[in-house]
Amino acid sequence: MCCRNVVTGNNPDQVMAKCRACVRARVSGDCIRPKQGCTVALSPWPPVGRPKKEPRKFRPASESDVAEAPPRSKRRTITPTEGGVTVQSLPPELLEEILSRVSVRDVIAFGATCSTFYQLSLSPSLWRRLCHHQAASGQLAAPPSTDWRRTAILKYSQGLQMHCLTGAGSWTSPWRSYRAATASLAVVPPSALGYIRLALTRDHVLVFDSRGTIFLLRNTLALSSHSPLVWRRAAGHSVLCQNAKDFAVDPRSNTSFSQFIYVLIGRGHAGSEPSPSMLQCDCVEVYQQDTGNRVFRMTFHTSMTFVQLRLTGSEVNRILLLLTDTGKVYKLSVNETQLNTSRSYTVQLVLKKISTFQPHVPVAQIHTSFSSILYLTGEGSAYVEAHSRGVYRHLFGTNQDYDPQDPHDAQTPLPLLLPYKVVKCSLGLSHLCLLDDCGRIFMQGINRFGQLGTGDKIDRGEPTQVVLNTLPVEVWCGLNHSLALLQKESGEKEVQGCGCGFGGRLPGCPKGSAVFIKLRISVPRAARSLCASKDCLFLLCCHDIAEPPLFRGLPPLREDEESEVERDERRRLLWQLAKLRECEGLGRKVGLLRQAVQKNMSISPAHQDFLVQALNAIHPVSNELTDQS
Repeated sequence: MCCRNVVTGNNPDQVMAKCRACVRARVSGDCIRPKQGCTVALSPWPPVGRPKKEPRKFRPASESDVAEAPPRSKRRTITPTEGGVTVQSLPPELLEEILSRVSVRDVIAFGATCSTFYQLSLSPSLWRRLCHHQAASGQLAAPPSTDWRRTAILKYSQGLQMHCLTGAGSWTSPWRSYRAATASLAVVPPSALGYIRLALTRDHVLVFDSRGTIFLLRNTLALSSHSPLVWRRAAGHSVLCQNAKDFAVDPRSNTSFSQFIYVLIGRGHAGSEPSPSMLQCDCVEVYQQDTGNRVFRMTFHTSMTFVQLRLTGSEVNRILLLLTDTGKVYKLSVNETQLNTSRSYTVQLVLKKISTFQPHVPVAQIHTSFSSILYLTGEGSAYVEAHSRGVYRHLFGTNQDYDPQDPHDAQTPLPLLLPYKVVKCSLGLSHLCLLDDCGRIFMQGINRFGQLGTGDKIDRGEPTQVVLNTLPVEVWCGLNHSLALLQKESGEKEVQGCGCGFGGRLPGCPKGSAVFIKLRISVPRAARSLCASKDCLFLLCCHDIAEPPLFRGLPPLREDEESEVERDERRRLLWQLAKLRECEGLGRKVGLLRQAVQKNMSISPAHQDFLVQALNAIHPVSNELTDQS
């Protein structure tokens, strides 16, 4: 406790002079109680720092104070009810002027607030001004006068993200920590508008946009035996050709085989040297991939219009597959060793057996591998052609129906037994993946490294469903692994993979996985497709508002969305499956399966009777097992 002088007289200076010695003693701690003749009261010492401010007493202002005080402007808060200005009260012309000076992302976010602002964000004049601003800043060469909103969103969302895989995803040494896949953004050409698809070659990355322009992005990866992987941002690009309908390269996973680029040119353009005789027909131009120079051109009759081009086969017997606008498939053979010779010759178009096998069903898509072809019809059916005995055995698990002596047998399309409409697919060297219109994934083929994602390493000779927790956007089948681009309910996207993880093919899972797991890859929200080589994983980004939804409905119901009866039936079947795995002997397994069909499966009586009779035909057993159970 310390002392504070309390003034009792009219002269405070006298009191302070008398108690100065006492105050010093009390501060030093020598004085405990007041001395005689000193008017002092004990109270806590004020805290160190800013002195406590005395409460201000109210005193009425006099006329002199009012006259001398300068005028002060008071800030008054205006509420909307008092006639204030809000965003809703601004006229649409002023709001459009404000939105034309912000980015495309801000305009989309502004339109997502309410229905009134959404209708305002759809103004064609607003998006036309945004497109002109992009053209003025060098981001867009010549904005088209069509759908301005689609053009601006295509330009804003397009991009190419590259993830280095060499050395990533594995433990380089015991004293080094895990290294994740490094990402880099490729350069965006100013004249590009809306990326559609990409392809990989030895020296370049080919990007195809919505205008029909093919760009060559220089490969910026450099490997050396004395230094680690050199990774730079792709900063160089060039235009290969314009007015293209489609393009194709060697479908093998090793990019060193892609020495030539085949481009399908549409009507009205015939490469760099236009000729009046070439403007009325489609043609296929062949370019050298390392130089970008055209080395060969094939022209077709004016009555034939093609929409898709794919390659298969080896260099000496390259097969070009051409899909017409009516759904017919033609093929022609080219020897790439003779493309550099300056001579002309005639090639013959031959109608494929898929078009003669089902002439009334048009083909919608063609997917190729080195020695196999996958067709998707307009009705959603899938057919496969296997051109070698080994590929046939890998895809279907047997060589019983394959006759290598019959040359027509290798061209016979084999239907894939799937009772759903297939909308997307991916074909690898020894396995394939199908996507139906409900977002379900079906895998088929060899499963030596777990690349089918079924949880085991058993080969599948027919499509087998693989359950994923999110909706797929794109699938890709590699040499011995598979990748899937998935989209969550919130709109965020991720990449999952399965199979062999050697060489960093699966970032975050160097040992590989037999099921689809999430990979350590940052995925943009606008990603639409993916592709990979042994060094890099590429994510093509673009959002097209004019594309219809790929899936007609939601995926099958999850377990938490099932009814109570379905949930009980699932639990009973899982219990029967556990008992079936534990028991030994074929007789007991058949008996348990018959019991599950009769008591725990809610199917039609005809289907139930068929399954029971089929089990009796496979292995007849007595009813003692059923009675004991």
